[in-house]
Amino acid sequence: MIDVYREPISGQPITVNEDYEIDWRGTIGVGDILYGLNAAHALAKMYDHPIKMNVFWTHDEDYVYHYDDPETIIERTHVLHSLYHNQHDVTVNHIFNSTDEEIEKLRWRGFGHKRDQQKVLTFHHWIFRKDLFQRSENKVVFWRPTFNREIPSGGKKWKMTFSVKEWERIIMFLELKGYNLVELTYRTPVREAIYHISTSKFCIFYDGMWQYIARNFCKPVITLGGSSIAKIHSPQGVHFSKPHDDSNCFWDYLYKLPKNEMHLLSRAKRYKKQLMDKIDDF
Repeated sequence: MIDVYREPISGQPITVNEDYEIDWRGTIGVGDILYGLNAAHALAKMYDHPIKMNVFWTHDEDYVYHYDDPETIIERTHVLHSLYHNQHDVTVNHIFNSTDEEIEKLRWRGFGHKRDQQKVLTFHHWIFRKDLFQRSENKVVFWRPTFNREIPSGGKKWKMTFSVKEWERIIMFLELKGYNLVELTYRTPVREAIYHISTSKFCIFYDGMWQYIARNFCKPVITLGGSSIAKIHSPQGVHFSKPHDDSNCFWDYLYKLPKNEMHLLSRAKRYKKQLMDKIDDF
């Protein structure tokens, strides 16, 4: 390992291999690959050196997870990485049909927290190019777990702390408040998701799917789900773990919209300023 740098927003002491080459486990999720790309770009900035990111996939380049998928995860990766500020600081090397069992277990390799390489990454802060930021419309973009290929279960039940009926209640309320609603699913083409999120007033969603697109556009967001990791993945927004909580009631917050738009916007603006202070060439 080379010298240890501290990430300026989280303060984490971060190390990277001397060859500036890192490994990442590829999955079916858009959020997972953007998680890795953000970390790689943050490393490139911290160490002022290009990063080579090896992404290990257990399938071939043409693999489609769901028969209705409009594109492969590889195609989505190419499109999304093309949006990145200083894109050329990170080179993505795809390794298909991988049998590397270690990377499957570790998730990433060759970089991470100084004391624990597999500690949850909290330094993965990055942004899309300035010219891609759009003027906001009176539009709320949302996604929910209803249209997953499989409804989250087992260790992922925290994604379902808001029921189908509660999601319908949320949608009805936002419609009554005069917002134009756009629902995204896993089957939404990536360019369509990019357009709607970039032009939205704010997004509301369960932890997963397109959340990193909203994050990299510094969009105001409301994240719903029973895991504190939602705060790590969407630091620019507010998080509610369940519908009813004496100290943090989601319904109280929702019913005060659009007044609470100012609160949402202020959090997003504060996060964007932190990024601007860090990325001096943006």
